[in-house]
Amino acid sequence: MSIETPKALIWADRLLMRAAGFLAILGGLGIVGLVVITIIAVFWRYALNNPVFGISDLSVVTLTIVTGGAVAYGARHNAHVSVNVISLVAGRKVTRWTDALMRVLTVAIAGLATYALFAKACGIEKACITNNFSIEHRPFYYFLGLCLAVYTLHVLVQLLVGLWHFGGDDPNEITD
Repeated sequence: MSIETPKALIWADRLLMRAAGFLAILGGLGIVGLVVITIIAVFWRYALNNPVFGISDLSVVTLTIVTGGAVAYGARHNAHVSVNVISLVAGRKVTRWTDALMRVLTVAIAGLATYALFAKACGIEKACITNNFSIEHRPFYYFLGLCLAVYTLHVLVQLLVGLWHFGGDDPNEITD
């Protein structure tokens, strides 16, 4: 007899899937923006022999958007690198414990990083700005914090689903 995952966890998982998809779209738009910025920078530097002032500032803040989108999207689609050696040596009796432990640690560490991005985000008052255009870093810290919060909540939902199915197969495990 298989155990059904609670509807609240399924709902939370779907909500996180939509949030990660939206953040991935923003990251994709960031990639398009980064390509345009790079083409403009290369053209101005080599064709017109005149580098564009502040182009590195725009590249850095655009890359922040790409990175945030990649974190959220990567969490949803198992794009992060992992080596599952424990399952080769030990069976499900051991991996159910190690999976739970790793998810608890991941939630704690990513949750702390999310908190730090929101609580310690600095701006003009502490000179957390880009070099040329003085673009304040705070909104980009908040964006990274939001993306990392999606990742943290995703792992938390995986932890709860894994605990719900503790006696059987974990539906979160990637099959070979």
